[in-house]
Amino acid sequence: MKKILNIIFSVCFSIIIIIGIIKFTVGFKELYYYDIDKLDISRLSNLSEEEIRLNYDYLIEYNLRKNEVDFEMPTIKSSPQGKIHFKEVRDIFQNLNKLFNLCFIISIIGLFVNIKNKEINFLNMISKALITIPIFLTLPILIDFEDSFVIFHKLMFSNDYWIFDPKLDPVITMLPEQFFFHAGLMILVLILISSMLIYIIYRFLRKKREQ
Repeated sequence: MKKILNIIFSVCFSIIIIIGIIKFTVGFKELYYYDIDKLDISRLSNLSEEEIRLNYDYLIEYNLRKNEVDFEMPTIKSSPQGKIHFKEVRDIFQNLNKLFNLCFIISIIGLFVNIKNKEINFLNMISKALITIPIFLTLPILIDFEDSFVIFHKLMFSNDYWIFDPKLDPVITMLPEQFFFHAGLMILVLILISSMLIYIIYRFLRKKREQ
């Protein structure tokens, strides 16, 4: 029973880290700012860098804010289907927040119990739980990112509103697939680093205990 509870706790703790990394990456606007020049987004979208940043900042703030508002980009038009899609994207982030809060409560309880019992093996379990995710996700992304990108959207959305027509939703011209690839890599790298750091802490505490 104790082992099962520790597994649940470790999974919840891992989910907290993963959701935190996802939200950090989404909110890390500098990655997109870098890609504006790197991917020549001004040419792709026929928009100035200032206008691109303005609309991108709105997208991020819309998806991450708690209060629901009508989707209306500053200078770019959106179709009804496009607005529905971004509303669905925002709903995903809101559900992630709910999952984060639930796992946070479970993790606090698990952390308190393990510290009280002077148990550190949960760190090793969290590290292993985290390390499997980059390995599992990296292979299909590196083999065929385009197909992985399509499969992801089909799994996450029950409609095809994510397939934008540039004439109706020109926002798609400033969101090239390469940017999502870079964001995905950043998430995977941060998860990997987190796993390594937790394992290093585990090894340090274990070695200190054995002395």
